[in-house]
Amino acid sequence: MNLKSEEEVLDFMTRLLERLHQAGFDQQGCHYQFVYVQACTQQTLPIPPCLGRGVESSGTTLYPAPDPAPERGGELVVEERIRRCIGLLMAERYGNEPLFNLQGHWQAVYRILVDKGYCRESDFDGFDVFVRRVMPEKVNKPYRHDSVRNINKTDFNKPFTKWHYSTETSGNRIPYERMVAVASRFSAILEDNGL
Repeated sequence: MNLKSEEEVLDFMTRLLERLHQAGFDQQGCHYQFVYVQACTQQTLPIPPCLGRGVESSGTTLYPAPDPAPERGGELVVEERIRRCIGLLMAERYGNEPLFNLQGHWQAVYRILVDKGYCRESDFDGFDVFVRRVMPEKVNKPYRHDSVRNINKTDFNKPFTKWHYSTETSGNRIPYERMVAVASRFSAILEDNGL
């Protein structure tokens, strides 16, 4: 990974530590280490088991301590950010109509959340629970339990970077391109919001 500025490094480390916390890897006895290479020098930064206090090396704080999180810790902060991102996706336009305008577009949301590690592959029940927690009150097409179940019969069951148009599985090219646009835009919105 090539990060171009100290701010990008700090942002990456923050997101990584949030994901480690979500996965439960912040228990006592866990140790992390970052290798930071800059201007032909290399630093190894030990990460203390207590993730919320910042990472220090030689007295310099390289990872800012996160803001105090509401009741459920970092998980709630991430869910709020994803909710905001879904809201931003709903506001996107595709020509003169909303970009997200079909029930099936939840497949693009599912795919990107799986690719980014927020949901597990083929865990549709888990996705159902997760998306109901993070779905904004107002969406163009409300999520339904069966919104993503048929994804295994399409090209969209593969990671987004491996999607390829095929007349056998995708049918008409226009809906395929629209799904690609939804997934691409949602991915960009998440990245713009540090997710």
